[in-house]
Amino acid sequence: MDRKMTNIQRADTLLSSALIYLIPLSFPMGYLVRHSMPALTWTATPMLFTIMFCSTFGLTWQAFLHPKEHLRPLLLGLALQLTALPLIALAVTHLSYPHHPLWRVGHLCVAASPAAISTIIWSRISEGDVALGVLAVGAHVLLIPVAAPLILKLTVGKSVHVPLLPLAEKLFIAVLLPTILALIAYHFYPTDRVKPAMGVTAKVGMLYMIVLNTSVAALNTPLNLQVLMVMGVMAIQVSLFYATGNLAGWLLKVPPKSRITLTYYLGMKNNGAALVMALAGFHPQATLPVALAIACQQPIASIIDRLWRHKYGEP
Repeated sequence: MDRKMTNIQRADTLLSSALIYLIPLSFPMGYLVRHSMPALTWTATPMLFTIMFCSTFGLTWQAFLHPKEHLRPLLLGLALQLTALPLIALAVTHLSYPHHPLWRVGHLCVAASPAAISTIIWSRISEGDVALGVLAVGAHVLLIPVAAPLILKLTVGKSVHVPLLPLAEKLFIAVLLPTILALIAYHFYPTDRVKPAMGVTAKVGMLYMIVLNTSVAALNTPLNLQVLMVMGVMAIQVSLFYATGNLAGWLLKVPPKSRITLTYYLGMKNNGAALVMALAGFHPQATLPVALAIACQQPIASIIDRLWRHKYGEP
């Protein structure tokens, strides 16, 4: 049994190191299966549930009972989400798209969208503060029905209705429920021996979701120079989002584990919610930057993970 777990642990470590290569490869794979894999979109919810359970297994109830430890990075992250990110998107798109207002709208929908569940997954992979990630994502999602319409009204002059119920339902199913079940499971079975298996499952699940999301986006996104240009601009925006979280954490002396979570929290956006906002209040052309955001967020996250490991001497 010990040898088996050792092999799984090695597989988990190897997979973590290989993410920087596997994630970029997931996008051409998703493009190649764009005509068949979208039929599997029904698997997204159970897969997210599984990924979240595996990512939060090992946490204890005590991890959520330190308000002083989490309050400062939580409030900092929320403040940056609501102010800095829209300003960054405005600046980037003003310089890049002087004659394409709908593309600017798409970038701003991404900036105004809630933090993604991937924040928590990458926090686990990079050994950040997973409990902070759960709290931060939950708090931001609950603010979105008020914050997102206001941000869009101030930046593009038009508001959209963002209903709370669908966001709250997804938050419960994909974040709160698996986290609570993982806490209960670890409370009654407090062993670290299964953590490597959980890590492998979460990472494979994340790669599966990237392929699935890419296949869906690729159906309606032609591959040409114009699309590549928009992708390049989105990559700049996403990089600045990540950098803002990291820099703010460094300036305010946030603990390293909270700082890496704050970095992912600023860069990982819920593109599904952004797509709904772009379609609900604007022209379909505004969805192009949103569809391309996933192709930027995950590869840059893998680079951040590698840099973070290198900084602290991890493989």
